[in-house]
Amino acid sequence: MNPFNKLVLHPINLRLRTSLVTVLFMLLVKLVFGQSVLKYVPSTADVVVTFNLQNLDKKVNLEQLRQYDFYQAMLKEMSDSPKFEDNPKIQAFFEKMLTSPASVGFDTKEPVVVFMEKVGFDTYTTIISKLGNKAVYESAIKELMGEYFKPFEMQADGMSTWRQGENLLAWNDEVVLEVVHQKGYDPNQNYYDYGYEEEVAPNEEEGWVDSSSEEEIATEDGMQDETDESFTIQFISEEGDTTILSGDDLDFTDTAGLRVMLEGIKKQQGSVEDETTSEPSEIFDTPDFSFAYQEAPDTAAFNWVQKLLNRQFLQPITRNERFALAKGRTNDVHFWVDYAFLTESMTDMQKAGMGGMGPGNSMNQFMSAMGGFMDIFYSDTYLSLGLNFEDGQMALRSQLFFNEDMKRFYSRALDAKFNKKFLRYVKGGDEMFGYFYLNYNIKNTIDESKALLYKIFEATPQYGEAAADAIKILGIFIDEEAIGNLLKGDLMFAISGIQTVETKTVTYDYDADFNFTTRDTTMMKQVPIFTALASYGNGKDIQKFIDLGLHSKVLTHEGRYYRLDVPGMDGMSFFLAKQDGLLIFTNNAYLMKQNLDKGFAKKLRLPKNHKKRLCESASVVYWNIPNTIRAVAGDEANSNIGLMGYLNNIGKEFYSMEATSSKKVTNSVDSEMFLKMTTKDTNALQQFFNFINDLYLETIGGAKI
Repeated sequence: MNPFNKLVLHPINLRLRTSLVTVLFMLLVKLVFGQSVLKYVPSTADVVVTFNLQNLDKKVNLEQLRQYDFYQAMLKEMSDSPKFEDNPKIQAFFEKMLTSPASVGFDTKEPVVVFMEKVGFDTYTTIISKLGNKAVYESAIKELMGEYFKPFEMQADGMSTWRQGENLLAWNDEVVLEVVHQKGYDPNQNYYDYGYEEEVAPNEEEGWVDSSSEEEIATEDGMQDETDESFTIQFISEEGDTTILSGDDLDFTDTAGLRVMLEGIKKQQGSVEDETTSEPSEIFDTPDFSFAYQEAPDTAAFNWVQKLLNRQFLQPITRNERFALAKGRTNDVHFWVDYAFLTESMTDMQKAGMGGMGPGNSMNQFMSAMGGFMDIFYSDTYLSLGLNFEDGQMALRSQLFFNEDMKRFYSRALDAKFNKKFLRYVKGGDEMFGYFYLNYNIKNTIDESKALLYKIFEATPQYGEAAADAIKILGIFIDEEAIGNLLKGDLMFAISGIQTVETKTVTYDYDADFNFTTRDTTMMKQVPIFTALASYGNGKDIQKFIDLGLHSKVLTHEGRYYRLDVPGMDGMSFFLAKQDGLLIFTNNAYLMKQNLDKGFAKKLRLPKNHKKRLCESASVVYWNIPNTIRAVAGDEANSNIGLMGYLNNIGKEFYSMEATSSKKVTNSVDSEMFLKMTTKDTNALQQFFNFINDLYLETIGGAKI
């Protein structure tokens, strides 16, 4: 038997395997690169927000949304607003947009993407939507804009554009873009030039439209005598004929000549049948045509959409390796941000505030140093957030991608173990409000922070040498080993319920003449029961700090623990103890006096799922929403009116909020947050809209929560 027979592939098997590989490959390509919306987003985008309309539609579609009272009221309020009431075309267009996007040409099977990118000193915000039918979309836009559509429409390089004010619409056969161009702070421009500036007419704004008479157009005494060539005037007759005059065609100082010119245009367009003459007047009759004022188009915005629609950039965002990893998960809404964009935006705002200080001042030097700091910590750092509406919960999952320096920092700082002794002193049960847990390796964190500081000083030569020397000298007195052995770096704060305590307060008694006398009064007060825990290494060093408290009379020694009485809070005592490697700070007298050795009974402690979460995480937040609301509501826990009614309704709909951050460091540090609903088998988006609708009905009256 030939031993190589096993290596020979049968032609049919080969075709099957090849087909399977091809199908899998094509599915992958379609998933990552096939979305016709994302391919128009360059890989250099700073912020990208993706709305997965198909996913959201499966959970609550537009037809279901229209059944909600608050949504119907929103549509009615929009149609009744002054902006829409006087323009039925706009009203009809936006009603279709909100109820049936396909009827105005959009395709909701693909995501809508909003992204921002900073180019030079300017920022471009772009919304990209998939076109389902280009002809339907153009028809809807032309119907909306009417006679003002054609003068603004341009076609070039396979795309069409329409501009109004600062907004620019552009589309091709596949997508439609809306762009807002925001000019940023340019340090090379002198914003503090208080020299002579040409006065601008009050009505010279982008997109301004008027129907004034030609005499009002012409001039009043004192009008400018120089022609501004940066605008045009368009004359539109009733038949739709258009005449365009540029600024150099008009002489505003010659009112009679201007009148003759206007009358000639009217005759040429057929809007005037009989020529009439009259004496020149300061106030003329209103003509039958209107004119539209338009500034020169935003060339930068036009170039931007041309670059996007023609894909004149190196790679789309889907080719960004980290974006592709983050987008591998299916999200209803996905948020992606480059940290450099956030830090640069903050720096630009600070520079803008210091624009008049001059290049050599100390504050500018400090900002330069801060720039080096930001580069070290946030260079090549990205945050990915994915929001999903799942059955019984809203889930927000995040990934923080970072550079190699910060990867080493997180790897060592999060190299810490959970101290299971914490579990002895945290009470769970039906009365617990929640807890917060954080765990960093203090020794490693200090060590890695020093290494990062030296890199920052190398990037800021104006401060670097002196600061680095100072840190080295300070390092003689800072012993990372000793600090790490003093406190390990873990902390847990838990609120386990409510207790009633006696408190002393001063009350005032008034007689008939409003003279008062003071009286010490004992009152019963409900306060949360809290416990704070931290691990320590060297008990002798911890005792030195406690002895300082004893010497200053802040602490009082009572057996195996210490009492802290806060001035002005008579009757409320706090307790501190060292116990088996733990520092315990609490206001729970029962725990301190009777359970200090072993803590709470096992059946009263946190359940197993909480223990697992604490062992696997660098940080944990848990909040029991109904327990907290019941405690806040007190005697009004069953109220269904007013503020307490809203709070109680929240307690009925939402069960808990849970957030964790993993201590496993790979290409990123991952975190999760869940807002859990009371009903487990219904999608969270539908439950959320039900909740909003109930609140709306309660607000307008006549409904019972």
